[in-house]
Amino acid sequence: MPVADDLRPALRELFGFDGFRPGQEAVVRAALEGRDTLALMPTGAGKSLTYQLAAMLRPSPTLVLSPLIALMKDQVDKLPPQVAATATFVNSSLSPDEASARLASVAAGDTRILYAAPERLRQERFVETLRAIGVGLVVIDEVHCVSMWGHDFRPDYLFIRKALEVLGEPAVLGMTATATPANAAAIAEALGRPFDVVRTSVHRPNLRYDVERAENAEERLRALLHRLREVDGGAAIVYARSRRSCEEIARTLVGHGIRAEHYHAGLEPSERMQRLLRDLAGAR
Repeated sequence: MPVADDLRPALRELFGFDGFRPGQEAVVRAALEGRDTLALMPTGAGKSLTYQLAAMLRPSPTLVLSPLIALMKDQVDKLPPQVAATATFVNSSLSPDEASARLASVAAGDTRILYAAPERLRQERFVETLRAIGVGLVVIDEVHCVSMWGHDFRPDYLFIRKALEVLGEPAVLGMTATATPANAAAIAEALGRPFDVVRTSVHRPNLRYDVERAENAEERLRALLHRLREVDGGAAIVYARSRRSCEEIARTLVGHGIRAEHYHAGLEPSERMQRLLRDLAGAR
């Protein structure tokens, strides 16, 4: 498809920015030209904007595969009004009727960006509906999950390659914050196609990593409590190795007077949504 020489007017009109960050324009142009591309850009570098802008400029709808329900909703909620009006998501938090209505909106051309989880690709009817609609670009967020050599492999991502065949081999844009050359090669092999690679620096001057040694669980808890009590006017995320430890840590923090809740994939969709909304409202 023809691509405008200057994409900045569209960037300014849709997102209010006068210029691109490093790597963004190259990714947008690749998506507009239909080239399979792997974007290796750190968190905060503006990966989401690249496919959102491309989706608004492409003639056919864009499917965005995202691993988390909370992430889908957060991205849609944060879109500029003109873009948000043409974006939606389909996930397990919706009733079947609502999901069907949203897919009908995509088919009618009213929705340009559709977010869904990779698990949804197990549903033959869903994939066949997208094939009939004519998806032109598939964005795979956290694409490292497709590689068994990656740090966060998810079996549901293995359904993507077959779904791409059913969809008529649309262009693919893979997004990840980091991947070694070996990981990038494994991703390309898993999806069965070569990728143009756009790589930007992973240096983040606004982030700092500290490592504190702890000899046992008691020392870890003491260090965690100290860190959390230092948080001033903000929130903190504590990652755990399992659902069980996630729940145990949350109960322990509450017992020490810190407002906390556990959040993981084992919660019912309604409960996950309630906790997410409480977080967004600042109740936790």
